[in-house]
Amino acid sequence: MNLDAIETVVCDIDGVVLLGATAIPGAGQALEKIRGAGLEVLFITNNSTKTRATVADRIAEISGYATAPETIISSGWATGWHIAGKVNQAYVVGTEGLRSTLRETGVTLTDDWSDADAVVMGLDFDLTFRALVEATLAVQNGAAFYATNSDRSFPTPEGLYPGAGALVATVETATGVSAIPCGKPNDPMRQMLADFVDGDAMMVGDRPETDLALGKAEGWATALVLTGVTRTIDEVPPEYQPDLVVESIADLPSHLGV
Repeated sequence: MNLDAIETVVCDIDGVVLLGATAIPGAGQALEKIRGAGLEVLFITNNSTKTRATVADRIAEISGYATAPETIISSGWATGWHIAGKVNQAYVVGTEGLRSTLRETGVTLTDDWSDADAVVMGLDFDLTFRALVEATLAVQNGAAFYATNSDRSFPTPEGLYPGAGALVATVETATGVSAIPCGKPNDPMRQMLADFVDGDAMMVGDRPETDLALGKAEGWATALVLTGVTRTIDEVPPEYQPDLVVESIADLPSHLGV
């Protein structure tokens, strides 16, 4: 892969740019160098807990790198984009950020599981057992079942927390119905990317089965950082082997010649 031809750098966020409420050291400066060299910088995240505007503000506040909501492509937004016009009312297990994102994409929400013809599940730090019960009942009642993503874990400074995929698995187990995943590296997210990325790109991420898988599916160069979920190259399956491995995104500009 010719890294000199890269026109767009597409970054995951959690574990790559940020880790909880702290920035990966040097991340903001690295992104500034990349953008300053004329490359476009986009962010693709499977974290559905916040709106695109909130994510952009969070990146700027924590890392010092100023970006716009239009550069953020989230799994919540991909989910809303995918189901808008296909469902009448969705029952949501997730944060207010996810609910707001779905409304922005034109999805009508309901708090009554018996009225729902779709269930959308994402990461929810305040998850209740009752929410799992009602999602289970809705799916049993015939509601279509969507997951913002299927990430098993979520990187934090303390270690790995259960991810959206772990929560979704609870309802999948209870109902015997598999959720349709909408985030990286699945088709709903990939279909959105056609409007954002044109030309040679590099996907920078910390999770092989989502970040690296997406990059490879799109024919992009891939770069693995060791600051998030994956800590050694030995953890990467053969089918997801990256074109480049760096300790941190802070080391990326030198490999791109900027």
